[in-house]
Amino acid sequence: MESNVTLTLHMHGHCIQTEAKNEFRRLTGLLLESCDEPEVTETGRKLELLREFIETADWNSLRSSDERLAGTRPGECVIAWGADGNAHVKEISG
Repeated sequence: MESNVTLTLHMHGHCIQTEAKNEFRRLTGLLLESCDEPEVTETGRKLELLREFIETADWNSLRSSDERLAGTRPGECVIAWGADGNAHVKEISG
């Protein structure tokens, strides 16, 4: 776990769960295509953060907590490691 790693998800027409899964697929593709060692390391850290978030998030609670997370209003959120060692939504904007 790299505590300074963050990841921004953009919810435009879909919910946070769909965007997290789409971003996971996108980052996996980048990781497989990259030959640049620093890029591979950074992408790997983001994938680790996102994997933890996907596996542990309470999707129903997140979607019901904010219309941007539900995808009914465009928005962005930042995912980061929390003090408890788990991935959390750190910030919502938009």
